[in-house]
Amino acid sequence: MNVRAELTIEKPIGEVWGIMGNQFGDVHKWSSNFKESKPGGPQKFEDINYSLRETITDRGITIQVLETFDPKNFILKYYITEGLPEIAKSAHSTWFLKQVSVDKTLVVMDFELEPKAPLNDIMASKIEMGLKGSTTVLAEELKYFMENGKPHPNNK
Repeated sequence: MNVRAELTIEKPIGEVWGIMGNQFGDVHKWSSNFKESKPGGPQKFEDINYSLRETITDRGITIQVLETFDPKNFILKYYITEGLPEIAKSAHSTWFLKQVSVDKTLVVMDFELEPKAPLNDIMASKIEMGLKGSTTVLAEELKYFMENGKPHPNNK
């Protein structure tokens, strides 16, 4: 099951990467989905001194381990290793940026979830709608933070 959120942020690509990429471990600063977040794990990429983020959500603690961190191409990919939704066998996300113009950046967030067991159409549709909704909110909150310099009103 794969969902995607895309939107354009009215900021240069380097500024967006500075928050989305370089501050991957501090996602709670701009996303209401995360009550707390902190970077951790050993350095495995040249351009960032940690390899995972530990977050606290309404569902509890999650750990997202970076698999790819490429600031030259503005791409990161992570796997959720702890705190997966109960129905999930695995879940990962790929985030990337594309420069639209000097002051506009396209943000793409792909999220993929593999269920533990086959799902009927109704359950698959519900889960897909939920994933799409949360991925869209994540992207919209990043946009708001970047363009307004403060967290979205959702993020109290």
